[in-house]
Amino acid sequence: MLIVVQPLSAGVRLTARTVAAGVPCLVPTQFPELLPPEVHTGAIVADWHPGQGVPALLRLAEKAAAETGTAPTGVVAGFEYAVPEAAELARILGLPALGAPAAEAVRQKDVMRRRCEERGVPFPRSVTVGPASPDACPLPFPVVVKPVDCGGSLMVSLCRDQEEYARARAVVHGPGEVRFHPSPRRIALVEEYVEGPEFSLDGWVDAAGPHLASVTTKFLSAEPDFFETGHIATAPGHSPHGEVLERFARHVVDAFDLTVGPFHIETRIDRARGPVLIEVGARLAGDNIPELVLAGPGVDLCAATADAARGLHHDPGAPSPVSAGLAFVTTDRAGSFAGTLSGIEPFTRAPEFRGLLPEAEPGAALDPGDIFSNRVARIHFEGDLDRVEHLVASVLADVRADVEDAGPQDKEGVRA
Repeated sequence: MLIVVQPLSAGVRLTARTVAAGVPCLVPTQFPELLPPEVHTGAIVADWHPGQGVPALLRLAEKAAAETGTAPTGVVAGFEYAVPEAAELARILGLPALGAPAAEAVRQKDVMRRRCEERGVPFPRSVTVGPASPDACPLPFPVVVKPVDCGGSLMVSLCRDQEEYARARAVVHGPGEVRFHPSPRRIALVEEYVEGPEFSLDGWVDAAGPHLASVTTKFLSAEPDFFETGHIATAPGHSPHGEVLERFARHVVDAFDLTVGPFHIETRIDRARGPVLIEVGARLAGDNIPELVLAGPGVDLCAATADAARGLHHDPGAPSPVSAGLAFVTTDRAGSFAGTLSGIEPFTRAPEFRGLLPEAEPGAALDPGDIFSNRVARIHFEGDLDRVEHLVASVLADVRADVEDAGPQDKEGVRA
């Protein structure tokens, strides 16, 4: 019985695919409404809130084992915020697990920076700043301000002067609920801004060691935000940066004692220093990256994660030379989504085009400043890396979401 703790984002897809493969699953979650019907019918879905802690998870596991006669065989964190609890549960059950220091280091960015310094991983110069810290920025501008324990680019901002710094810091320190996060620390990490191309390195560690499945090219929104607007998954052997980034990924995996499960490493290649670690997570990437890795390089990260958690070696086979990419169509201003996209037609006729999928319903309220409500559709491509990279960049530059008050041109758009 595989236990998937608090599945969200890619964790939901992992759970659904594992259930579809016939693997018995226990799914402790406080968000059962986000699971598809097939998970509710094919798995044991149990109520669990992070505030109940690991003892409640253990009780659920013991109850499920007693009722089904199936012992737990592995534990997977279904979302970034559940990594420490999932790791502790796995250790208690005697299953493959991250150690407690590793689980903390991938969740708390201030601890992550200390680990980098101790283990020789290049990282941006950084300082933690609490609500009572001095007002002056502790590093030369430009800097990046981010919360120490949130994900999804939430509250991450580039600051070029003291006014922007004060505003970004106030957002991190301020009150208010953080979506899916039970207890944010409200501490800011202030870092030097590293310029250079950004990639994520997506793979897993199993009984045979670490495996890098994809060098994933990243596209980001305009500054000061760092919303992810597009991705391209490419097998390391077919990426111009594959050799250096594969070495870097192995260094990070070793330095952080990532002994089992998925990893999602975010890095920028600095002209002088080479790869610099932005963040590392011990979980599957979100934003449809596992689907791109399957469609392009041909590696099933969900299956690899489930196998690794159960102590198995996952053999992905030979990687494909195909790159798979997507571009999110976003809004550049607040309004009501008209349901159409202007400028999309040339891209749907491209030989590399594979699909246009909606992310918002017509009439939905759009907010360009909110990562959860600024996307209206995504367009997928598969082909040679250079060609897919050109298409994704062109969509981001040329396609826009129509809003109801945008004028007569709205009627000319293609429906998402």
